Amino acid sequence: MVGEECSQLRQMLDISYPMDNGIVRNWEDMAHIWDHTFGPDKLDIDPKECKLLLTEPPLNPSSNRERLFQVMFEQYGFHSIHVAVQAVLTLYAQGLLTGVVVDSGDGVTHICPVYQGYALHHLTRRLDIAGRDITRYLIKLLLLRGYNFNHSADFETVRLMKEKLCYVAYDVEQEQKLALETTVLSQTYTLRSMLMHGASFAHRKFCVRIFYGTGASVIAMCGLI
Repeated sequence: MVGEECSQLRQMLDISYPMDNGIVRNWEDMAHIWDHTFGPDKLDIDPKECKLLLTEPPLNPSSNRERLFQVMFEQYGFHSIHVAVQAVLTLYAQGLLTGVVVDSGDGVTHICPVYQGYALHHLTRRLDIAGRDITRYLIKLLLLRGYNFNHSADFETVRLMKEKLCYVAYDVEQEQKLALETTVLSQTYTLRSMLMHGASFAHRKFCVRIFYGTGASVIAMCGLI
């Protein structure tokens, strides 16, 4: 199973993620996703009659790209392939050729200057910290509070909770004071058969600290600032 179907039945499945930090780690599992994407359930195309545009984060290993070309040409038989840096396409979508793009996805975050449609790789900064790491950190915060997560499906459950409840505080001191004095920032969320009362300001806001270099206990890496 792949994608949304897999997510809906996650309680009965052992879920795997073939990509990590923007790099394909499990090519066999990745092939299942491509089969699903190119097959009748999605695009329903004949690769031999198509040209393919793929995206990747900047500074990805060249070995990963070479393997990608090999799979797409030899296994699927695409007519031609182009791999573009995500930051450049982001500017194109805005009708721009020059700018600085901060792009954070599930596995990698990058800050990439682009000039006249070309990514400046020597000025690009890449952080292997992104949405999946926030989910892991939120799981740790909830474990410390006494909730039990011991199945791969729980990761997906917490990810959905993160997307619904977590945010970056505009004024941390003001909102922390509000959280201490009131219950305005508290939320209630159902985890499977378990009701989690009062998802606090600390959980909702502090799980994103890793982006700013303040989650050193979780990930030993510089942040965005």
